[in-house]
Amino acid sequence: MADAGRWFRARFVPAVEDLTVERVARVSRGVSRETWIVDATVVRDGRPAAESFVVRRDLPDGSVIPMPLREEFEVYRRLAGSSVPTTRALWFEDDPEWQPDGRAAYVRTKVDGHWRLDFLEGDDPGDDERKIAASKEHLDKLALVHTTDWRALGFGAIGTVPASAAECATALVDDLTARLSSFQFEPSPAVAEGLAQLRAGAPTDSPVIALCKGTNGHGEEVWSGGRIVAMSDWELWRLGDPAYDFAQLQDMVPEIVRDGRRVWGWPEALGYYRDRTGIEITPERLGWYRACYGLIQFSYAHHSAYRLRRGAGSIRLAWNATEVQYRSQLKLAAAFGFTPG
Repeated sequence: MADAGRWFRARFVPAVEDLTVERVARVSRGVSRETWIVDATVVRDGRPAAESFVVRRDLPDGSVIPMPLREEFEVYRRLAGSSVPTTRALWFEDDPEWQPDGRAAYVRTKVDGHWRLDFLEGDDPGDDERKIAASKEHLDKLALVHTTDWRALGFGAIGTVPASAAECATALVDDLTARLSSFQFEPSPAVAEGLAQLRAGAPTDSPVIALCKGTNGHGEEVWSGGRIVAMSDWELWRLGDPAYDFAQLQDMVPEIVRDGRRVWGWPEALGYYRDRTGIEITPERLGWYRACYGLIQFSYAHHSAYRLRRGAGSIRLAWNATEVQYRSQLKLAAAFGFTPG
């Protein structure tokens, strides 16, 4: 990355009176791309203030997720006009003067907060109310994502728009198949059989075409004061059935049973979400999208293997190409009864 101070002063959007970079540090979390934090003193209207920014770049050997960096930037840029809480994209950089190693980058604002909710991990009854409140907060934010006007925000220009709500599932399989065919270099019986089963069982009862986030839940959002202040990680976004997101939801629907009485879990969470959106998530659609996640994992894991085959040497790519690719095929096999779950 070029000298961050000169780069930010020359390219900062919108322009400021002065900007001094105080610190540049790489973030270790995340495996798909490089994330850097830039702390700076920014002068506006004669007043200096400490601000922080995020720089995203592909790995030197390319990205794990087969989605262009520019598309990730465009997702954040379009979300700026919505009610979805998230970071604000500032500018995309592909000028070799500022990225001399040839890797493009983009800059976004940094939202203060944390990603970890320690109380989710234990089984202390004293944490039940906090767990349910956090679960509802996450469901509220998913509801914002799924009910936002993606057409008005221009998401149709950067993603596949299913021909109808009934075709959300088949559009997902078609997209994954087309993307996979552009880099797949060896056959996979589990994937071939999984594709056949997924197409045969594709649900047609999605009630809407919605903006979907992809990976979501614990570890994927920014929290502060008990609220989600930024929805982060949109690399698996798409336009489709909201059940797609529920199939990828991480740890935010705790199963709570006290004295034989069910307090909270998936039925309660889906009912809460339905009351806020009018969107029904059926067990059948949820199960199909959970099975399909094995294909999604295989797609990006095999993309990593493709990069290695072309001479890449990143340990992140190697981990995805081996362990994640293997587990994705086991997941597909288990989903369709070929192996134990």
